[in-house]
Amino acid sequence: MKNKELTMQKLISSVGCIIRNKGYKGLGVNAIAREAGVHKKLIYRYFGTVDQLIETYVIEKDYWLSFNKKIEESLPQIDQQNDLEEILASILEKQFEFFFNEEEMQKIILWEISEETVLLNGICKVREEFGDLILNKTDEFFKGSGTNLRAVCALLVCGIYYMVLHAKKNDSTICGINVNSDQGKAEISKTIRQVIKWSFDLKKGQEPVIQN
Repeated sequence: MKNKELTMQKLISSVGCIIRNKGYKGLGVNAIAREAGVHKKLIYRYFGTVDQLIETYVIEKDYWLSFNKKIEESLPQIDQQNDLEEILASILEKQFEFFFNEEEMQKIILWEISEETVLLNGICKVREEFGDLILNKTDEFFKGSGTNLRAVCALLVCGIYYMVLHAKKNDSTICGINVNSDQGKAEISKTIRQVIKWSFDLKKGQEPVIQN
């Protein structure tokens, strides 16, 4: 059993190594087995298919999916609007930090938006289901308010992906902000929190307050 777990982890790690060094186009049964230093039949024995091996890797690395269980356990205890605001802002801040530092996930997201595959469609569906765990809670607070928090979160999530990919690929500024710098990252992180706060303030009938 110990050897099986070690081999499985080698294969999972090899997927990440190939994505990092050769991109997703380098993912093939022979390449993965060679990188792991094992026979390719073990991929089928332990994972069933190459796609299931890749899916296992992505689920381990994906920010949203890796936090699924932790958030799912805490949500039933959340009944205060301020708690929900803090959790949502924190999740999005951490997503920005995580995605900025994870080269493999950057390449996976590029893969998702450049090609349509059953594998990636399935992962996107699971990610959306996790997002609903949180957004179903916010729906209760924002019902009839005229503020669509789902749309706000969609813009923030997609903005995070684009900013990081743009900064990493082109090493350029966006609206004059250098996301590759500590100052730039701090400004983006602060603004993510501000936008969430503004949304909740608007729901409560308050004017957004700009924080310095």
